[in-house]
Amino acid sequence: MASKSKLQKSSIEDRISGLPDAILCHILSCCTTREAVQTNVLSRRWKKVWASVPSLDLDEQKYHLDYVNRTLPGPLRYVLSSFPQFVNRLLLLRSPTNIHRFHLKTTMTSDASLIYAWISTAVKHNVVELDLCVETPTEPHFEIPKSVFLCNTLVSLKLWLSQDVSASTPSAKCFPCLKFLHVTVWCPDSDSMEKLFSCCPALEHLIIDGQVDDVSAYNINISGPKLKRLQISFIVHKFDTRSSNVVNYVCQIFVNADAPYLEELDIYYDFLVSYSLTDAKSMRKAKIDFLDVDELDNLHCFLGLADRVRRLFAEIFNVNYLSVSAAILGALGIKDQHLLPTFDNLKHLELQLQTCCCLQSLPTLLKLSLNLEHLVFENNTKFCADDNEDEFVHEWDAPEFVPVCVFSHLKTICLREFKGCPNEMEVAKYLVKHGKALNKVTIYTRFCEEKEMKLQPPIASLCLEVSKFPRGSKTCEIDFRTFT
Repeated sequence: MASKSKLQKSSIEDRISGLPDAILCHILSCCTTREAVQTNVLSRRWKKVWASVPSLDLDEQKYHLDYVNRTLPGPLRYVLSSFPQFVNRLLLLRSPTNIHRFHLKTTMTSDASLIYAWISTAVKHNVVELDLCVETPTEPHFEIPKSVFLCNTLVSLKLWLSQDVSASTPSAKCFPCLKFLHVTVWCPDSDSMEKLFSCCPALEHLIIDGQVDDVSAYNINISGPKLKRLQISFIVHKFDTRSSNVVNYVCQIFVNADAPYLEELDIYYDFLVSYSLTDAKSMRKAKIDFLDVDELDNLHCFLGLADRVRRLFAEIFNVNYLSVSAAILGALGIKDQHLLPTFDNLKHLELQLQTCCCLQSLPTLLKLSLNLEHLVFENNTKFCADDNEDEFVHEWDAPEFVPVCVFSHLKTICLREFKGCPNEMEVAKYLVKHGKALNKVTIYTRFCEEKEMKLQPPIASLCLEVSKFPRGSKTCEIDFRTFT
């Protein structure tokens, strides 16, 4: 009987509660803050464990979804938010240990003094990662506290800037240890945008994304002596491009980056944003995507566009990896394309195709990439021929002379989303025929819906036709892969 009781006791033994506080705090940091607080009812051992958890996730929207909407009757849910009381009591009862990560998102709290107090608590507890989003207008107008810019322990910062939130940076000594900065914008004031990024001595990774309108005017100066990666995605909302009115858009958003050690650039390009990179000789990788293909029908509306595109390419000439939306080159005429720089160091090129006419850019890029070894196509177009073959538009013109990279250096070709339309077939045939150094061609094609199968050749016939292409290299292998 004694052995049986011992067995039962060991089977119900609470081994988790016997773990050290540091491990329990790490486990609770994977839960929401409200869930972590609720563990205090488990036993005396858990009474104060939650108070030392180094990660606080205070999201007012989630709080209402998880708690208020489940416990209060409908008419009372938004009469008075209990979120401020929850946060105040949480920070009051919390232990004086450091806060590693502090995420605060307010959607109803309008008292700015409360938000200032919560942020001040995080800064005083040596916060390392701060994620701050104030979505609702406050009284008074909310401004990012100076203590955030001067915090010596802050390494990672995420901010939401809008018309209701501004950032007035101190003149100097900003972000002394900050390495990662992600700012999401929604039509913010120009003063915040122009000064926020001008003093980041330790910054290594910067992300700026969001939306502004076509009347916004910003001169964004980025100063990052240690900046290695820059990602920018501005969507400029244009009100009249799809109307019958003729509108001429003048670029009023200028991004100037002084980052001598910048290695990676990732841009979602907008026709109304101008980029200038100072001394970007260390850049090795660039990705330039394009958001709104419909704007290609209104190129005449964007004054000075060709100069902006040409200047951007001139400043990334040193990269060895380039992923680019071919539609961007559609903004350049033949004269402007001839003024583009050569990419002597480029080894890997990925070309995003949004329309069939994008193939017109390929000969230019091949001529400029003298030492290209790896070429990737990402075909995001619909099938070119539509239902009537007579409507097919011939968009591929083989260059008069075979580009140097094609017959001398090109080793691999990857064709993604291959649909087998005539333009694609001509390009593939040309490259396989003239690729003297080719080792492998990989073609990815997907199983289509029934209505699309009438427009695309069957996969088996595609494989057979491509396999019969004349090959310039005796060692070239052609590999077909399908996916759904």
